[in-house]
Amino acid sequence: MELGKVKSQIERYSKENGIDVQVAWDSFFFNEFLYRISLSKYKYNYVFKGGFFLQKILGVGTRSTMDLDFKYSGASMADQELIREIEEICALNGESNILFSVSGIEDIKAEMKYGAKSLRINAMFFNIRKRFSIDIATGDTVTPAPVEHVFSNPFRTESFEILTYSVESVISEKLETLVSKGVNNSRSKDLLDLYLLRERGYDKAFLNVALINTFFHRGTPLEKNYVKGTLERVFSFFRVRELYENYSRKNRFASDISFDMCREAVWAIFSDILYSEPISVKDYGVEIHLVRHGKDEKDKLGGWSDSHLTENGKAQILNLVSELDRDYDLLISSDLVRARESAMIIGKVLGKDFIFDASFRETNNGRLKNLTVEEFQKKYPGMYFSSLRMDECYPGGESPMSFQNRVSKAFLRILDENRNKKILLVTHGGVITVILCCVQGLGFSNLLKITPPTGSVTKID
Repeated sequence: MELGKVKSQIERYSKENGIDVQVAWDSFFFNEFLYRISLSKYKYNYVFKGGFFLQKILGVGTRSTMDLDFKYSGASMADQELIREIEEICALNGESNILFSVSGIEDIKAEMKYGAKSLRINAMFFNIRKRFSIDIATGDTVTPAPVEHVFSNPFRTESFEILTYSVESVISEKLETLVSKGVNNSRSKDLLDLYLLRERGYDKAFLNVALINTFFHRGTPLEKNYVKGTLERVFSFFRVRELYENYSRKNRFASDISFDMCREAVWAIFSDILYSEPISVKDYGVEIHLVRHGKDEKDKLGGWSDSHLTENGKAQILNLVSELDRDYDLLISSDLVRARESAMIIGKVLGKDFIFDASFRETNNGRLKNLTVEEFQKKYPGMYFSSLRMDECYPGGESPMSFQNRVSKAFLRILDENRNKKILLVTHGGVITVILCCVQGLGFSNLLKITPPTGSVTKID
């Protein structure tokens, strides 16, 4: 790359997009770094998100940013491992005369709940220098999955392909931030982004799943009345409007988009959430504790397979007993082996007997039952629960929709037949997911990622 030619490209790019020359140079270095990720053997470790991602998909003038953001899906977030990977990425495509180097790494304290790192990068192209950060985090989910996205590079003829967030996941994270921060939210750019993303369009079904996954993993309620009430307080608070109007005046790319337009866009997104009438266990006078069985053997597929608890799984359940109450009126368990064994451990400690009920089994995976992983990959490659259509059955088994219907009916039955009782139910991750959707009035999907860990208890009262 020649310096004079690139400077001419930068000037033209700046004028065409109505941005400062410095912002154009930022884009030049960021695009080059993303291009190197696409060349790297680590390309599937880094899922592109954040401000520059939005700039790429929404348009150059929508915002500016000082760093690159990624969700990390590699094996280790250890400092030295990350530095080694990023240094290898920096070293690629050295013939371009663009040099990158790592100058440091530190924890991002605001994201310590999930684990996040910020790597400082020095970039140089002849006498042009740029310092920026690469923020790398774990924790949040991408729904339905990271997307392989092809981007053009305005400073090269080659395009590049990297993994990115889905639009639905971006909307979900921004809406969750708006709800969780409430009237204390000073991030006016989130309001603008939600407006622009709604204008761009999204898949409503995927958005619903992404919202449930994101709110669940961040510990923020998604119940209809809670979200609606919070948004009403946010949009009626004068300071939120004042901050946005100041932001709009200072940034040309936001000047044509009013606070009211942003507010209407957020309410439109809210109206696309598929709520149903929640089931209140209090209406039945019931308190119910849901236990997911302990860790089980992984030599067979899940579903209705006859998998036994591992030694670790037995220890999980023994440790869990101390968290359970002693005054249950009714103890119920799925009759599948891993749930039955978990129930027997609990029953022995509590000195109480369980009723075993096949209605609370995991999804019936039909002819996939008891297949080894190798047999599955040979006979039914790629046939995972999450890959089925909602109305598509496993061969000889259930569909996600029929599974949901079975569990929902069984849940309502035990509530109706056992009013004013305290119930312990030992079951499976999928069953608990369906029940959580029932009590919160949320739409079930086989793409949900809200299953509690093995050997844990979820209390509903």
